[in-house]
Amino acid sequence: MWRKSAMFLILSVLTLLVGTFSVSAADDLTGYKYEHQMRELIDLGIMAGYPDGTYKPERTVTRAEFAKFVVASFELQSEQEVPTMQTAAAQELTFKDVPQDKWYAAWIADAVNAGVVAGYTDGTFKPDALITREQMAAMVARALHAKGVLSEGFDIPELEFKDADKIHPSYIEDVKFVTFHGVINGDGLGYFNPKDSSTRWMVALVMLNGREIVFPTEPKAYQVAAIRDGVPEVVRQFDTFTQAKDYAKAGTALVVQREGIIVWIKNGIAVSNKFVNLFPGTNLAWKSGTQRERQFRPYVTQHTELQYRDATEDYVKVELADRVGYADPGSINLIPTEMMTVQSYFTRSGTNMLHYIYNYGLGRYEIAGIIGVAPAAFIEGQKYYSWDGFTFTDANGKFVTEAHQYFNKLNLRSKSNYTAEELDLYLKEKFPHYNKTVAGKLWTTSPLVGIGQALKELEAQYDLNALYLMAHAIHESGWGTSKIAQDKKNLFGYGAVDSDPYKGAYTYDTFKDSIEDAAKRVTANYQTVNGSFYNGSFLGNKGQGMNVRYASDPYWGEKIAGHMYRADIHLGKKDIFKETLYMTNAGSPVNFRRDASTNYAALYALPENGLTVSVKETIDIPNAIDWFRVVPEERAYTNAYVRSDLLKLIPLAK
Repeated sequence: MWRKSAMFLILSVLTLLVGTFSVSAADDLTGYKYEHQMRELIDLGIMAGYPDGTYKPERTVTRAEFAKFVVASFELQSEQEVPTMQTAAAQELTFKDVPQDKWYAAWIADAVNAGVVAGYTDGTFKPDALITREQMAAMVARALHAKGVLSEGFDIPELEFKDADKIHPSYIEDVKFVTFHGVINGDGLGYFNPKDSSTRWMVALVMLNGREIVFPTEPKAYQVAAIRDGVPEVVRQFDTFTQAKDYAKAGTALVVQREGIIVWIKNGIAVSNKFVNLFPGTNLAWKSGTQRERQFRPYVTQHTELQYRDATEDYVKVELADRVGYADPGSINLIPTEMMTVQSYFTRSGTNMLHYIYNYGLGRYEIAGIIGVAPAAFIEGQKYYSWDGFTFTDANGKFVTEAHQYFNKLNLRSKSNYTAEELDLYLKEKFPHYNKTVAGKLWTTSPLVGIGQALKELEAQYDLNALYLMAHAIHESGWGTSKIAQDKKNLFGYGAVDSDPYKGAYTYDTFKDSIEDAAKRVTANYQTVNGSFYNGSFLGNKGQGMNVRYASDPYWGEKIAGHMYRADIHLGKKDIFKETLYMTNAGSPVNFRRDASTNYAALYALPENGLTVSVKETIDIPNAIDWFRVVPEERAYTNAYVRSDLLKLIPLAK
């Protein structure tokens, strides 16, 4: 039985023919321009010297010699057990000019077996013919393919060599592949010289360049991996992020990794792995200049899906609810499209819309219940995707519809049409924990029943919607069952810091006191144009509305709007669609005035497009643009007016 040692025996014979002599004194490589590269190949046992002690770096290389260099460099030797000194492939050689007793027969056989060479149509290999540069390119490209470096998925550019038309058509793709990967280059003058022969020093450079791709000499900081069957497989390593990114950008299923962690993708999603601030600039710092820059400072909780835009060593660029932000790379996990198996989605259930939110920590979908009206374009059984909660696409990313939820965009200064008794009725009839133990207590009554009167009184006092206040309290206190709600009458969690929520939570004498404190905080900070956390007087999302600064949960506004919608459905739909909702749509700022004219200075201004305005009346102006009378954003005013062309009707889900 002869194992791989047969090949070493062939190497011994080759040594007698070609010569391998170690040198203890200067030789013809000493001081040569490519001495280092040639000696590296010699040390690897791939290239040998001659009997006279020389290495002849300028000597041209034959096709047989190059076959041996390729097979040895990329470790393509046959691993089968065979008798004598022949490989299994060698026994099957049919080239008329390659006798099996020649030193190069086994190397050529392995090259054929690996798909590196095929010979000529007349049945010859021409082992003693000089290898041309285009033939060299073809054999190296095929060797790289044999080692798993594939051309599929790369956007490889066309050749720009001045003599590209001289390359044989059958070698064009191979030349493109090896030049793209930097294995073989031109002559520095814009020519590839496809028909020229190759010298031993040239071969040494090419083999080392190729080996660097297949067998990197030592681990490098960044790896490019191909996604195959949903798993990243490293295909190339680089010293810098930029080198790796530039290489990966040419592919369609390539990612950049560092220490096994994906740090750049072409397409896919980003998911936060901790609490994340989304900064306005690449320096990952908050701007402290204008009031608006201080107000808009979005952040999200762990496991939030973000729309991926780009990544560098220093930041990940994402989009959240139509707003671009920059995050610390260490706080973001990148999931390429080729590895995506789950994603949060919306769907229709009868006339209602559901949102299935994927929890990446628990590995499952979660749902907060019905969140609103299903858009008319939704089809039962289909999944729809949205980054802002109102612009929807299908699974292929094709736009489906724009449909906003009424309660999510409702100006919360509007009044609810429900009475105190009706709100209490809802709290009684829809309490979800009857005869269940929650927070250590068995519930036989609904603890929030009776707050209806307080909700309506505070609505009148603070101009803050009672249905919203009820929904907010339900959401934050678990329908009043939380320990903080029961022991401290705290329905909104104020003071409940992460380090010790129960101990830090504020204590109130009554539920009404807790609700009133919430009303004060919300109106002063979130629903006043100059408020510290103002982003619009509606629930919204992480792009606009209270949700920007009130909670790290990106779906907080959606969830509270869902509570309002479900309550409204149960109680008879007395609130939904009762307000006429517009949004600012004329750049910034949009001025609101004391009457339907510009005769007086603006009362206040809304700083950007997309902010909700509740229109109460249209003022007809003869031979001019009509004006709207609206619910003022500022509670100091009873009415405000704005030119109608500065607003746009919000397309609501109906």
